[in-house]
Parts: sequence; structure tokens; C-alpha cells
Amino acid sequence: MPEEQQIRFPPVENGMDYLISVMEHLDGDPNPRSLKYAVLHLQAATEVLLKARLIAFDWRLAFQKPEEADRAAFDRGGFQSCDVDTAIKRLRADAGVAVHPEAKGHITHLASQRNRLQHFGLTEPALAVRSRTVLVLDFLLDFVNQELRPQLSGGDLTSLDTHMESVRKILSRVEALVTSRMARIQPQLDSSARPVIQCVACGQWAMVAGEGAITCLFCGVPWEPQQAAEEYAAEHLGDTWFAVVKNGGCPPRYTCPECDWDALVQRVRVAAFRDEDLGFCFHCGEVFRNLTRCAKCSTLIEAGAENLQACDACFEYAFARD
Repeated sequence: MPEEQQIRFPPVENGMDYLISVMEHLDGDPNPRSLKYAVLHLQAATEVLLKARLIAFDWRLAFQKPEEADRAAFDRGGFQSCDVDTAIKRLRADAGVAVHPEAKGHITHLASQRNRLQHFGLTEPALAVRSRTVLVLDFLLDFVNQELRPQLSGGDLTSLDTHMESVRKILSRVEALVTSRMARIQPQLDSSARPVIQCVACGQWAMVAGEGAITCLFCGVPWEPQQAAEEYAAEHLGDTWFAVVKNGGCPPRYTCPECDWDALVQRVRVAAFRDEDLGFCFHCGEVFRNLTRCAKCSTLIEAGAENLQACDACFEYAFARD
């Protein structure tokens, strides 16, 4: 009898095989089904490759509870591993490998897309999905080359290099679509009277807010201001309503001092000041550099030149009493 075929995918080869699948689904003019599997397989590739680097440092850190790590369970894959967010935190804290906050935001969004696809379904423009996959792919290729490859040898190294060559060939074609689209809209972005921020759908620096409307010039997704504020806070700051309730922290969005809409987020980066954390209102598009809290009612206000510590309502009330 012929020998029964065996399925064998070691972690690195498994992660790279997922990447090959992503590229095959993105190449050419992908239909919705292809984009669906590109998202699912990219999330799988991200998780496997991040954990492969964690395992290269210490296999026990791949366990959800490292203190309960068991080598026999690890070798047979019979254990509950940590999630992607935990893997990123452990890479920084234990292995000294930092993932840039912007890349972390893209990975967070990808995980959200994957969960919706897997359990609830997803409705998003194809252009937004392709843009996001390119941004995560760019991060993964740099991560694999700079952080994972130096830890490998033998068959793992040979397999990785072979797969990387295939991925790069297709990625250049996929990236061309995004680059061409951004080049076409760049004059609009440059002439915009409103600040430009990173889109919470496609991840490109092409979202503009103002006069109660917020949309992305790259992918065209329109947003409700409060929803956009919450999505941005969740992706870039890790602030969600659930986390707030659970941990007793501050809400992810606040009332804007300019328009009184509950759509302001603190620590937002805008295209003109990418290294500066600012307050930004997703309803009126105003930017705030010096936000503080009213000493009386704790409402967020802009301190101004005189460094006032009271909002207009509290100031008028105090003045009327006098």
C-alpha cells in the first residue's frame, strides 16, 4: 500500500503559506469571495508569524498562561495560546521587539474585520479592504525580514526565503492600485481646508471631517461622526465603550467645545502634525491643542491664551451670582 500522505506545516511555513494565499486572493481583480479569504488568511498569517517570533525568544510565552506552560503540550499543539494583542505586548516587554502604534492599529482593524466576517458578516468597499490588507502586508514583510528571519536557520530559513520571493512579486502589483489612487486624490487632500486624518475604514491618510459630515477621499466610505470617533479610538488608542465600563476609565469620545457634539477624541494624529497628539472633533473637524477640564463641571474646554479653567456655562453662572 502506498504510504499515507502527511500534513505538516511548521509555524513559520504555516504563516508564510497563509501569506501566499492572501496574495493569490488579492492578485488581479479579486471578487468579494477572494477578498473575504484574503482578510481571513491575512489575520491567520499575522497571528502565526507574530507568535513564531515570540516562540523564537521563549516558547512558554505563546501560552495564554506562561506559568502553566508544558513542553509536551506545546510540542503536540495541545494548549490555549495567547491572542494577538497579548503577543504584541509580550514581544515588546520580554523580547524587546516593538510594533509601531500605527501598525498595531492596522492589526487591530484586521482582527475586527476577521471577527465580523467569521461570525456576523461584513459590508465594506472592496477598495477599503484591499488598502487595509496592503498596509498589514507591508508591516508583516518588514517584521518577517527584520525580526523573524534573523532567528531562523536550516529548513525554516530556506522555506521563508522561497515564500518571500513569491509574496513580493504579487505585492508590487497590489500596491500599485493603492499608490495610483492616492496620487489621484493627493491634490484634493493638499487643498483641503480641513485637517486630514487616517481613515478608520481603509487606513489611508485621506479622511476629512467638517460641517457634520465625515468621509474618506480614498475609499469613499461615509461615517456618522460619533461612530467614526468610536472606531478611531478603538483602533488607534485601544479605547472602547466596553473597556471603559470594565475598567472604570474615561469614555472614548467627549463633547466638543466648538460644536457641542459628542464626537471629540483626544490623542488624534492629523496629517499636518503626525508627531503630535491633538484633540479632534469628528463632527466639525476642529483641532484642539490645549484641552483641559472645567474646574466646576469637568467639561472639556480649550484653555486659551488666558488659561481659563471654567467653561462658558459655569463662568456665566458664577458671573450672574455675583
